[in-house]
Amino acid sequence: MGELGFLVGKYSKTTTPTTEDKRIHNLERLLLRVRVIIEEAERQLITNKAMVHQLNLLRKEMYTGYFIMDNLRCQGIEDKGHDVSHSFSLSKFNPSKRLFFSNVDTDREKDLQQVIGNLNNLIQDVNELIVFLKNYPPMYRQPYSMHLFVGMCMFGRQMEMDRIMDFLMQNEQSGTEGVHVLPIIGPSFVGKSTLVAYVCNDARVRNCFSQIMVINEDDINNQNLVDLKEGVTIVHQNTTLVENERVLVVIEFSRDVDELSWKNLYSSSSVYLGRGSRMIITSRSNKVMKFGTTQALVLNFLPLEAYWYFFKILTFGSTYSNDHPRLESMAMEIARGLNGSFMCANVTSSFLRNNFNSQFWLMYLAQLKENIKRSISSFGEHPFDLMHKNKPMTWHFSDDEFVVYDKYRTCHTKEKAPRITLEDVVSRRLKYEEEFEVLQWKSQIQPYSSYIFSCLIQRAHDTKKEH
Repeated sequence: MGELGFLVGKYSKTTTPTTEDKRIHNLERLLLRVRVIIEEAERQLITNKAMVHQLNLLRKEMYTGYFIMDNLRCQGIEDKGHDVSHSFSLSKFNPSKRLFFSNVDTDREKDLQQVIGNLNNLIQDVNELIVFLKNYPPMYRQPYSMHLFVGMCMFGRQMEMDRIMDFLMQNEQSGTEGVHVLPIIGPSFVGKSTLVAYVCNDARVRNCFSQIMVINEDDINNQNLVDLKEGVTIVHQNTTLVENERVLVVIEFSRDVDELSWKNLYSSSSVYLGRGSRMIITSRSNKVMKFGTTQALVLNFLPLEAYWYFFKILTFGSTYSNDHPRLESMAMEIARGLNGSFMCANVTSSFLRNNFNSQFWLMYLAQLKENIKRSISSFGEHPFDLMHKNKPMTWHFSDDEFVVYDKYRTCHTKEKAPRITLEDVVSRRLKYEEEFEVLQWKSQIQPYSSYIFSCLIQRAHDTKKEH
């Protein structure tokens, strides 16, 4: 009885929930309720701006809640010396250690209380919203899984979408002349083209403009910009709007455009385009902000809370991540190293889904950490930052060096993409001694582009000889 009493006492001590455990359990229940509300709302075509604003607030707090809950769970997990919670949360003063998702160790008690309080308040505020949701028509009539919805739809850009729609739907004021211009600015791979493609495919936009045309920078000569009647791609034409000559023009700039060239294009557009026409220009350069007739829309990468939710849903699919605590902890650490990139999230989650075991995930995590350290040590930058800037980056294996050159290009749906995928190279299923093209990722959402780069596999000692 003595040994039995000891074991029972020991078990009761280890299983007695702490105050933090109880709060995490309450948070999990709240998040499940909030997730149901949001997912049901996302199935409806909501047009009321106040309701959309309430949903955005609730969605943002949900991302925060999941991040705090998952991070607290991951902090308690150690696998054979693999400390998940702190591997990427290192010193602020060493640039090689300032990685995505740093500074996650904050006041645990304060964070838990705050997010639970915020969620409770927001749920009370949206009671009327839940009732009104029944009055809006559904966009999806069949049941769907959230991971399919996230993988097949634009994620995390609801507020930006609303801003563009407001710009396009504005009624022309009397006495207003010229074409209104909205610049959209942001780094590579942040989703500028995806956001614009969703806008152009919206039924409200297609019913409002007689034509939607896209001009790529390849069709533009800075010395003598083409007339808008030439060198354009018509993505939509509404023949029913005979009397409405409103045209939407999308211009994609990948490099700087001098002011004189822009003035020439804008002058010609004022002659060709009808009253009430609109222009959207996208660019990585802040210099195009001054070309707008309204305040520019600046796109940044997702906040860390939203990025983790996005990555977790893509990686685990319909599987609950908390059913696999070890994999969840490694996934969270991998997400910290991806620097907020949409493309890297899609590519990496695909690797992990196809190899759903802790051994592969641990190997991938080790390679990721090592390559980030190497890149920052050699080039002073994160490898994915180099990729975003179209600069060469390297990915090291045991003996080989995977070199990615700055020959990035986008392949559209009608073009043939390479058969060799990035997973083929990372998994070491092939070896090349010459330069070859690799399909990094094929987007499942508009504009359905394939992203391709050139690379070369070399032996590490051969690379040293060349230098």
